Amino acid sequence: MGQDVVLVGAGAVGLVSAMVLAEAGMRVTLLDKGRVGQEASWAGGGILSPLFPWRYPPELLRLSDYSMVLYPQLAAELHRHTGIDPEWEPSGLIILDDAAQPIPADAPSWGAARGHRWVLEGEAAAQERQQGLRSSVHALWCPEVAQIRNPRLLAALLARCRQLGVLIREGVAVEGFAERNGQLTSVETAQGSLPAGQVVVTAGAWTGRLLGNAGIPMAIEPVRGQMLLLQGQPGALQHIVMRSTHYLVPRRDGLILVGSTSEAVGFDKGTTEAAHAELLAFAREVFPPCRHYPVLRQWAGLRPGSYASVPYIGAIAGWKGLYVAAGHFRYGLTNAPATAQLLAHALLGQPTAIDPSPYWPGPGRKKLDLSDRG
Repeated sequence: MGQDVVLVGAGAVGLVSAMVLAEAGMRVTLLDKGRVGQEASWAGGGILSPLFPWRYPPELLRLSDYSMVLYPQLAAELHRHTGIDPEWEPSGLIILDDAAQPIPADAPSWGAARGHRWVLEGEAAAQERQQGLRSSVHALWCPEVAQIRNPRLLAALLARCRQLGVLIREGVAVEGFAERNGQLTSVETAQGSLPAGQVVVTAGAWTGRLLGNAGIPMAIEPVRGQMLLLQGQPGALQHIVMRSTHYLVPRRDGLILVGSTSEAVGFDKGTTEAAHAELLAFAREVFPPCRHYPVLRQWAGLRPGSYASVPYIGAIAGWKGLYVAAGHFRYGLTNAPATAQLLAHALLGQPTAIDPSPYWPGPGRKKLDLSDRG
């Protein structure tokens, strides 16, 4: 194609999009104000599915279903090209019933209508499925839910982008954009002006502020999520376990991620003792072996909060050549492959399996609903 495109933000969405566009023949530059893949994409749990999917609108579910289909091949291709295994793992998900997030009685039939083989199980069945689980309530078993190991995925994506000739520039803070007669002409950075005819903003939680500085309103705001990492035993916890807004994610080597909080604290990525205590108490209550597992680390990331987790993907009106792919909230990692396909459609006219119009940016999109922070 020989076209140039600059992507602003090198998280999962930016990296997968850069890879897809480069594979299609575009010359791609990827900018990040810090280091590649070190924000929300790195910080999350790697669960590749909406949590409590019946709470979300159809457009979010269509995007996620599309991405979940794409992930196994993406992981396999990355492993083949780079030698880095992203550890895509169909762990399955056990959702424990909770007064704050009750499981609907019709959840299995709701899932069946969408091709899922969900099973509503009693306490004994849930404990038999996952040895050591403490549950005094019924649970929903979702066998199709997979996970991926975020740092390994990001490392594989970075390696693949470099193989494809993507120009990666770290430590480049974008401050704005220049245009002439409605046509984008350059990206303005702290290091100077970078000529560009096409730009995609994939800056996650920073997207709203960056576009807002250019006079483009975008209802995306940062939401902090804190996590713990425990050193467990390989194979002890075999499935992802979730109750209300908290979850346990087991890795192949025995590590267990415990998440997560949802906090409106602006761009503060600090951690708190209160979150540490809250997450550790959850882990030890739901899976008592965690009482013997040491805490290795605590960290926080900033999710790009948006209404109902429905992202903005597509061209920005009034700016020929300026696009956005952001506002995925909890599901940037989940929906990165499908987002990249929609961007390829927008920039190159490539066919896509789903209708792109529900994700187009424009006026009238609602702001983040505080109840959606779970």
